[in-house]
Amino acid sequence: MDPSRNSGQNFLIDELVLVDIVAEAHIKKNENILEIGPGFGVLTQELVAAGANVVSVELDSKFAKHLIKTFKDAPSFRLVRADIVSLLNQEISELFNGEPYRVVANIPYNITGKIIKKFVSSDTPKPAGLVLLVQKEVAERVCAQPGGMSLLALSVQLYARPKIAFEVSKKAFWPEPKVESSLLIIDDVSEIPNHPLTPFLRQAQDRLLIKEREVIDEKRFWQICRMGFASPRKQLRNNLAAGLHMEQDAVKAALKRAKLKETSRAQELAISDWMNLIHALA
Repeated sequence: MDPSRNSGQNFLIDELVLVDIVAEAHIKKNENILEIGPGFGVLTQELVAAGANVVSVELDSKFAKHLIKTFKDAPSFRLVRADIVSLLNQEISELFNGEPYRVVANIPYNITGKIIKKFVSSDTPKPAGLVLLVQKEVAERVCAQPGGMSLLALSVQLYARPKIAFEVSKKAFWPEPKVESSLLIIDDVSEIPNHPLTPFLRQAQDRLLIKEREVIDEKRFWQICRMGFASPRKQLRNNLAAGLHMEQDAVKAALKRAKLKETSRAQELAISDWMNLIHALA
């Protein structure tokens, strides 16, 4: 069975890395785990051995046949033949009878962005957390700090707490990819960006202008953020003035109310800054 490069299939073959992934996942006995693109089932084997109830979603028929044969005597394993991107989160939740679950996977690199958006910032219900082996560059972008922020970083950090556990050499995969990888852990995923419930924002209470239990208008939040990042090299005030059809002086006044510099750029803002800005623009 040969992997498909068109499908972004690069299979983890380093046993020490497999053990490290499961150790970082801190899997509890009988915990519900969703695996995406199990391929040959090497990570699946470790998840089952750790005592998890594993549902693996595999689209490739040749790997599906191999998995059925390999885990025919494993009652805690279930295979679902499907495209993970096409499955609704509600359908995935029902695979676990509506009970909490986490995602642990070495995901195909060509759907990394879609997977992160699907489980963290887009569809509901969401998993409790994710442990994903992804491109090193993607992991760094997700965990970026003010100065290097992006829409991807915002889309994760608004709802959850991401961190990089460790880096993985490309030599740990077959076929060997062109890039290095990292184990990205996304904990404490919240269903809504209501800041008392979101870990990142609980830490920023002293910097927020909005009331303690004010619910965030998600649609407005993303509207303003997308406008801010429309031309990353431009100053934020220029992007917002153009996107909101506002006078420059009005945008400058809003930036001042939000305690931001007139020369600020979108990548320099923390989530709390965006919250303050949206509050100031209201």
